[in-house]
Amino acid sequence: VAEVAQILDFLSTQTALPIVGISGGSAVVIPYKAEGSSFLQMGASLEQQVICMFKILEEYDWAEFAVITSLMPGYDTFVDIVQSYTDTSYFLWNLQDILSLEMSVGTNDLKTKRMLQQLDSQVLLAYCSHEEAQYLFSLAAELGLLGPGYIWILPSLAVGNPNSPPPATFPVGVIGVITDQWRKSLRQRVREGVAIVAKGAESFKRVYGFIPEGHGDCNKPAKHSDNNTLFRHMLNVTWERKDLSFNNQGFLSNPSMVIIALDRERLWDKGVIGRLSLTGATCWT
Repeated sequence: VAEVAQILDFLSTQTALPIVGISGGSAVVIPYKAEGSSFLQMGASLEQQVICMFKILEEYDWAEFAVITSLMPGYDTFVDIVQSYTDTSYFLWNLQDILSLEMSVGTNDLKTKRMLQQLDSQVLLAYCSHEEAQYLFSLAAELGLLGPGYIWILPSLAVGNPNSPPPATFPVGVIGVITDQWRKSLRQRVREGVAIVAKGAESFKRVYGFIPEGHGDCNKPAKHSDNNTLFRHMLNVTWERKDLSFNNQGFLSNPSMVIIALDRERLWDKGVIGRLSLTGATCWT
């Protein structure tokens, strides 16, 4: 489903039309967006999710950890963010290993297993798609890398839809970092998406006296000037006492994120049992 978000980002870049992703593939957070994109997503940036992961590690004093990624676009960005945080944080982190693996069915399983067997850490941060996570866990199970002695932490893309049953390969105890959008119905998310566009247009008209026209013909050069200005007016919206502000990359500036874990009944436990302070976001566990 990540391809849907990338397609919408491309369309926004080519047509200069603002797009708000509220659900499904349109809301899957992509690591970076094209220049000139007016694509807003109701989710946390990759950096915000990584910071939330580190808050979990710090809370439970899991200082030693390893990183496993697929070759999905953005994996290098994920690694860079992790390395930057470990280098600049006051906490004495020990990043033991970084593995970037091919995680599609039909690849060289033996090679992937050999690389996974090199891991010494029992705390593992994984960056991959939902489908790739299933493949990764199937191999990890064969190697004895699942169970009470191992902690796996996933970003929202790998978790998938927390309201759906998790795949059979997902181990009990796996931890996920997601935004709290799952709490809202589709109707609520649609209303918020419309409100962002409407309030942005209202603010633009109040300043300039008109509403810019969209340029939806892909065969004509897009005129970004007026629409980029409209995009800036859409970045800072408050509606029904909700902060719907976005940063320049098109992600929520102050997202509420939830820490979930797969319980013994194989249900995602979304109960709020504490709060972790997080700059630029609120991280619940």
